[in-house]
Amino acid sequence: MVDGVARRRAAGDLVFLAAAVIAIILILHIIFVLLDANPNNDIVRTDADWAGWLATWFKDLFTPSNPKLNVFLNYGLATLVYLAIGGILRRVLNDALA
Repeated sequence: MVDGVARRRAAGDLVFLAAAVIAIILILHIIFVLLDANPNNDIVRTDADWAGWLATWFKDLFTPSNPKLNVFLNYGLATLVYLAIGGILRRVLNDALA
């Protein structure tokens, strides 16, 4: 049986879990680009589509001439922002429901 404390923490933990899944998608895209994964592979293509949508606001924030550095900086920053927002929301929700 789940006690009251665990149930109250569940909302914040679910929000952070969503942020972590988003971060994993973005990190996989960075790894695929840095390691020159085959862009015609279904997994790589699907991840690139999802990562591109999730990092829409960050895509051209930095524009270095090296395309791999471009992906690393922009998608890496998006990853950090998602994790930071997820962590903040987790704390706020867990404190508010405590």
